[in-house]
Amino acid sequence: MIPRGIILDCAYVLLGTNVGSAIKDHIPSRIKEPMNVIFGVAAMAIGMISLGRLHSLPAVILALVLGGLIGEVTRLEERIQGLFQRVLRKLHFSIPGDTEAYMRFYLLVTVTLCASGTNLFGAFQEGLSGDMTILLSKAVMDIFAAALFATTLGRAMNLIVLPQFVILSACFYAAQFLLPLSTPTMLDDFVATGGLLTFVLGLSIAQIKPIRAANLLPALVLIWPASWGFTLWLG
Repeated sequence: MIPRGIILDCAYVLLGTNVGSAIKDHIPSRIKEPMNVIFGVAAMAIGMISLGRLHSLPAVILALVLGGLIGEVTRLEERIQGLFQRVLRKLHFSIPGDTEAYMRFYLLVTVTLCASGTNLFGAFQEGLSGDMTILLSKAVMDIFAAALFATTLGRAMNLIVLPQFVILSACFYAAQFLLPLSTPTMLDDFVATGGLLTFVLGLSIAQIKPIRAANLLPALVLIWPASWGFTLWLG
């Protein structure tokens, strides 16, 4: 089965990226900054909607706490950021202005496009049933988000499509093996955890509260055994 929804989502990100890169010098900062805040608030709203799927609050909290701890101890965000920075330099992409601030925002956008709860759940759903409705809806939003982010990050954003395609495709092909071993409660708690991560990303994008969101990524793995364990324990 071909992940058509994922391919379309990635294509829309590429299109938005190159449109935004082409017009970035014509967009003043007084427009860019409020639009980032608006998109951040939209991401927070999407995250809160995903939280409506939550079944086991203790499991989600445990996964988030342990995931954040693992991320901080292993310095996951710094490692990923350093990897992207080396790749950008090797490919001779220019990094304008403050390199550290640019790379922090680059990583924030990467996590938003690659590991939001909506994207991951959409990939699982397409892989399991062939229904790409969620990914199609997300693709429409992603084209505008990519165009907006590219006015700051430029053409270097094209590279983000590579991990996006790999991560979402992994979820797509794993769905037929993973989901039959899980329960509806585990899947709902996974979506809720992804929603919390999306909410955190929104806080950072809107510059309300900078948080090292990439350090929370292990929570997306830990929520599966945590949800199973609490469901078994609480009966």
